[in-house]
Amino acid sequence: MRAYEMYSGGEAFRVNFAIRLALSEILAQRKGARLQTLVIDEGFGSQDALGRQRLVEAINAVKNDFAKIFIITHLDELKDAFPNRIEVEKTERGSSVRVI
Repeated sequence: MRAYEMYSGGEAFRVNFAIRLALSEILAQRKGARLQTLVIDEGFGSQDALGRQRLVEAINAVKNDFAKIFIITHLDELKDAFPNRIEVEKTERGSSVRVI
């Protein structure tokens, strides 16, 4: 075991992700509620390929615990990692949105 400060940015993100999921589960269980939404905003940018794969696996492992999961990323290699996506593209006339 090592001090938290010694983890890299990618490792620290994975540790924080695990802690937040666990705390959410505990708090929801105490209230007798179901977790509704998980939002990950740009969490994959700090990860190497193996770290991204592990995060995708972790998200898939907990997907049944949530009604909706939103992952916001600019990384093209994650486009096919999840079954549904909303693509937002900035154009000269404004943003366009596609549901895939």
